[in-house]
Amino acid sequence: MSAAPKAAHEGDVAGMSGRLVDLAGRLVAVLSRETALVRAMRIKEIGALQEEKTSLTAQYRTVFKAMTSTYPGPSLPVPIKEQLAVSGQRLGQALVENELALRVGKAATERLITSIVAAVRQQKKFSISYAPQRETPRHTFMTAAAVDRRL
Repeated sequence: MSAAPKAAHEGDVAGMSGRLVDLAGRLVAVLSRETALVRAMRIKEIGALQEEKTSLTAQYRTVFKAMTSTYPGPSLPVPIKEQLAVSGQRLGQALVENELALRVGKAATERLITSIVAAVRQQKKFSISYAPQRETPRHTFMTAAAVDRRL
């Protein structure tokens, strides 16, 4: 490879790897926010992150496929390999933490729903039987009154 094409090749590799590292960093940030929201049980706020997470994941996949099909691993310069490895490790760790938090959150939600359903069934079990209906306690207010019976 002559000097000019080699420089262009290295520039393309550096550009694509820089893009991958940037996307991985942004994806780690989104995953970390989502993990923090799950741990804080702020589930309603997670929906806003889903579109960004999906978009970043698709972009990462596209750039990764383009880079690996154009530049096989052995042909990459060592500094770029190291940069990609560190970035990949961070992304992998964020994914593991996110998945664990989501699984724990899902299990807790399922247990809560199961408990609620069991309590409702227990209450309905008594109201559908042949036994006398339970009266709900009524709050009565006592007032002083006198009745005139002289008529």
